[in-house]
Amino acid sequence: LSLPPCCALAPALPFMKMDRNSNAGIEALVPSAHSAERSSFSAPAPSSEGGANKLTSRQLAMNLICGGLGTGMFSLPSSTAGSSLLPAFVMLLGMVVLNAWTIMILVDAAEAHQVFDIGALVGLLPHRVLRGRLRLGALAQAFINAMVVVVCMISLISYLIVIDDALVPPVTLAALCMVPLCFLEQRYLSWSSAVALLVNVYIIAVMGVLFVKTSSSDEGLPHGSCLLGVGKGSISMLAVLGQCFVVQMCVLPMYEELEDRNPRTFKHCLLIAFGVLAVIFGLFALLGYLTFGPKVSGNALKDLPHATYTAIARIGTILVASALYPIMAIPMVAPVRNMASSRYGTSCTKLLTTLTIFAMVLTSYIFALIVPDLLVVNVIGGALCVGVFASVGPGLVGLYLTRSEGASWKALMYVLILFGMANAVAGIVFPDNYEGDMSSHCAISAVQ
Repeated sequence: LSLPPCCALAPALPFMKMDRNSNAGIEALVPSAHSAERSSFSAPAPSSEGGANKLTSRQLAMNLICGGLGTGMFSLPSSTAGSSLLPAFVMLLGMVVLNAWTIMILVDAAEAHQVFDIGALVGLLPHRVLRGRLRLGALAQAFINAMVVVVCMISLISYLIVIDDALVPPVTLAALCMVPLCFLEQRYLSWSSAVALLVNVYIIAVMGVLFVKTSSSDEGLPHGSCLLGVGKGSISMLAVLGQCFVVQMCVLPMYEELEDRNPRTFKHCLLIAFGVLAVIFGLFALLGYLTFGPKVSGNALKDLPHATYTAIARIGTILVASALYPIMAIPMVAPVRNMASSRYGTSCTKLLTTLTIFAMVLTSYIFALIVPDLLVVNVIGGALCVGVFASVGPGLVGLYLTRSEGASWKALMYVLILFGMANAVAGIVFPDNYEGDMSSHCAISAVQ
């Protein structure tokens, strides 16, 4: 468990150089919250001078890896049950290609215009709408910033669900525990990224042990797993993969802080990071699906047997989710604090900040009660991520802010935008894995 697609909000990834006496390291990874501490929610951040607090290629690759390890991974076995193994791996590779391509569209445009925030970048779009009364860039910027908040709220909901799934008490306890954590300073939560990476590695190791034990037992692996089939559960697989891989809202501030910054070096780091993530996600999806069968839960950790080594995995998950919850609250709290501090006194600022935190926790708590299934939350969140950050945003940037021109390129950008919109609608309409549909449409079984 680590940072979800809003991963840029992590205060201090362990592989990143930090200056104890400055916030440069933090600001490098905080697009929306970082901008909120300035004059606007999405103002472009100036590149830091010199070599201080710069990311090396290795550090950038490790940050990208940490950024992809989120709660979406826990739903991969369930979504694989709705799509079958071979199509799932094809979609995994396709999502890697799609995200790498669209990220480089954003990076190339950011370098050309020297703007390193996705909201500020789309704010440069030139064309006007509504008979010239509203600039497309202003509309796109407001939409992107709003979607960052929506996706981060979905992440908060997923954290509460994960904690609740690992605990015997109800989700109410988890929500109550989040309130005081949201008032902590970020430096007290900086350990979360290092622990998160270790917890993810440990969980995959646990899954490998369970797979070996199950396959070597007298009963063997559960029957019903499908190697090749066609079903509408493929929609959920694509969305969950989006929840895992979409980091477009994070990459521009990361790219800005890259040592000897250039798109070619960033692309090399990106491909390494996505290659590692593809192996991790592929292993977890494969082991979880074959070990627990087509009835695997939307959160595969719920199906872990009760033992000491699995209890360690659950405890680690609770700790990391509890630490990441207040980090993901930054883009919702920081704008309110910034606005209040510029207009009102200290006491009023504290009051509004406190009310915002309570409202945020209450909202995520209510939705966690209404939709307690992690798979559904990840499908909706992933569909929105693919639709907005991996398709519509890069598509608009590719149309108006890159050097690429010609009818074929424009047609490709329009196709990208339409794909993202269709994926977002499909994910919201079909948020389940529909594994029962796959059982009747399976051509080749994975377990005989």
